Amino acid sequence: MYAEVVDEADVQIARRVDRQALSKLTREMSRVSNARAVWALASQWLVIAAAFAGVVWVDRWWAWPIAALIIATRQHAMLALMHEAAHYHFLSNRKVGDVVADLLCAFPLNMTTAGYRHQHMEHHRYVNTQQDPYWASMQGDASWHFPRTPLRAAAVFVGDALGLYAPNHLKVVLPWTYWGRLLGGARPRISAAEHARYWTYVALLVTTLVTTGAWLHWLLLWVLPTTTVMMAFFRMRALGEHPLDIEPKGDETRETRDVKGTLLENFFVAPLNCNYHLTHHAFPSVPFYNLPVMHDALDQAGLLEDGVNRFDTYLGKHNSLVQYLTRKPGSVVEQDLPTAPPPQASGVRLPLHS
Repeated sequence: MYAEVVDEADVQIARRVDRQALSKLTREMSRVSNARAVWALASQWLVIAAAFAGVVWVDRWWAWPIAALIIATRQHAMLALMHEAAHYHFLSNRKVGDVVADLLCAFPLNMTTAGYRHQHMEHHRYVNTQQDPYWASMQGDASWHFPRTPLRAAAVFVGDALGLYAPNHLKVVLPWTYWGRLLGGARPRISAAEHARYWTYVALLVTTLVTTGAWLHWLLLWVLPTTTVMMAFFRMRALGEHPLDIEPKGDETRETRDVKGTLLENFFVAPLNCNYHLTHHAFPSVPFYNLPVMHDALDQAGLLEDGVNRFDTYLGKHNSLVQYLTRKPGSVVEQDLPTAPPPQASGVRLPLHS
């Protein structure tokens, strides 16, 4: 079932997405809605504000971990909105989109939109190759290597939640940060406008903390979740996006996946339609709120197959990601794809959406 190819016809269907037939739908679904983007951003901050207020109002120790957990899920959603800005379809005005994404998504998570964009575009261009920065970093980190036994798999996510893998994650995100770009030489160079808005953000943050005295709340409810619980959610989502345990065969449609997920799973693991990752790679111009429509189009085209590039849930009992991650090594032998590799250009594998 998992990543198993039946015959050559099965392979060829993965290469016959009629993009011309889908072009009208793609153009329509690629329209940016500022109202939907602003509401998505505002709703995350409303939940975060409510969680902070709840801790102050309840004034009990048990309210802190509950609030931190909820805030971590919304921090994950803010990463998703930064990702939208990286593709220039967060807001219709790209410059405004970058400013808003920096101030209200990236900077609060110690990242920069431009820094993230640079590596993310490399990911799309070189997906699942050694030139893909995400793929390369995960291949070099044993904690990303699956399948594992259920107990060993659980240990990885518990380790994330306890911050044990924080140094590993820091290595990955360092090029996306202001200081990683300023002192570490990560590309692109920081522009004057980025300098100005970053220090404006820092000044506003420090002023708020000094005025309110909420240093402990900020550290325990904001900083700590970004390096612990949020990373556990992030890992689960990332493991569902691309299989790391099979040898790449040059067919991105078999090396990128969609996970439908339940409402509860998507709230924690894949907010704002992050679960439609194959669909996003196929149609990177489409904003997050229209990905379900394009997912259905791929499904109708016969591209999606259970256990190969589509899972129903992350943690369920049937066609779930956790079943794939905890299966016995060698229990499913992937067959070689009986087809020629995709076109190459100067040694660069062309992306799915080219």
